[in-house]
Amino acid sequence: MNIIEIRDLHKKYNEGKDNEVHALSGVDLTVEKADSLAIMGVSGSGKSTLLNILGCLDIPTSGTYTLKDENISDKSASELAKIRNKTIGFILQSFGLIESDSVYTNIKLPLLFSNKYVGKEVKKRVNSIIIEVGLKGLEKKKVRDMSGGQKQRVAIARALVNDPDIILADEPTSALDSKTASEIMAIFKDLQSNGKTIIIVTHDKHVADQLDRTVYIKDGLLSDIDEV
Repeated sequence: MNIIEIRDLHKKYNEGKDNEVHALSGVDLTVEKADSLAIMGVSGSGKSTLLNILGCLDIPTSGTYTLKDENISDKSASELAKIRNKTIGFILQSFGLIESDSVYTNIKLPLLFSNKYVGKEVKKRVNSIIIEVGLKGLEKKKVRDMSGGQKQRVAIARALVNDPDIILADEPTSALDSKTASEIMAIFKDLQSNGKTIIIVTHDKHVADQLDRTVYIKDGLLSDIDEV
């Protein structure tokens, strides 16, 4: 069952102007539920644009994006926000955490914009995710006092707290040592075995080789062949 289907997707910036940029040039992509996919490509190849569209942070100029059997290519910003909050968990290269807040507060944040868990369910949900990613006992610790690996676990926990179907990760191991990176990849594998769809943008072939499939993007086009 395909959870994502993209057909002839184009994305232009500054359309019609002298400095027009064609970031995506007819992308086709399907991703099955509980699949794991690596997206590789050099800087400026269109990786970030594709990730933003997959994550409902941006919309294509033309083409279709079907997510869970729903065409979301022309959804409004508010509609995309609801879909994003319910269906997608983001893990950013720079963690994207509130450094001055605690582990618990950072992980709880997405639940403030959702009604999926209410009342006592919120605390129960946050605590269960804290245990799942190996952060038990660190609930009150400030993020600024944590190691890179611990911060990435917090970022993963925050992405998971709303129980999304899809996890999108942008270079999730790039700032980590090899041992910690292996631990983080083990978490992704566990998530996939529990039915999550994992999509990782990476420059690291070792990371890509641990996923089910790799696609390469160059000049806004996808290929299954490494030509980058």
